[in-house]
Amino acid sequence: MRMDTRGDFLNIINKSQYIKDQQLEELSYLFSEKVRESDLYIYILKDDEGFQGLPLHIDVPEHFHSKIQRTIEGSYSEAFCLYPENMIFLIEKRLLQHSSDWNEFYANIAFLLSHELRHFQQSYFLEDRIFIMLQDYNQDYVTELLNGQIDCDGLHWSEQDAYTYSLWFVTKHKEDIIKIFQLDDWLFFFGCHIEVNYEKEWKRYKRTLTFVDQIIWTIKDLFWKRNMLI
Repeated sequence: MRMDTRGDFLNIINKSQYIKDQQLEELSYLFSEKVRESDLYIYILKDDEGFQGLPLHIDVPEHFHSKIQRTIEGSYSEAFCLYPENMIFLIEKRLLQHSSDWNEFYANIAFLLSHELRHFQQSYFLEDRIFIMLQDYNQDYVTELLNGQIDCDGLHWSEQDAYTYSLWFVTKHKEDIIKIFQLDDWLFFFGCHIEVNYEKEWKRYKRTLTFVDQIIWTIKDLFWKRNMLI
């Protein structure tokens, strides 16, 4: 079922089995008006098979589906954000597999969507710079976190920022989230407390580019809009 999301609703296409449209609508109101009116689309799918024949809101190139396939190969790809398509996908079955009970399942919907929303906000601000800044991204970071090999300090800047934001979001909106999903108990969410400065991070990456590329990006930066989606 699709939620009609004109006006100040988020664009959400809900094809899940256990997540109700009303829950998603109420959750969307916890996000800012700018986010709700953005061109972001959120797809809630029942399982991996939901990608097959899924009608999308935009025309996508041939390599788009292989891009999705590479993303969901990870064991912990319950949700992910794609840029420049500006889409967030949440896969219900994958989330169920990593949830000990219904309480954890529903609470994590709010955490995961806010987490992926932050990734969308990163790309919205940084534009194509995001591709350079994700070249050193570690796809196996969740496994390393669970094994105790790394902590927040060892995460990629994009995940430090996303985990900081999602922890802030669920903490701030705790009572609303409990009410929306009728939770019996609150969870201990993993999160960070690291303030990431996008422009400072970009300068760090830009210094690693060739001299010619640095000049090209310095010129591009003169026309950088720096649109922040708060």
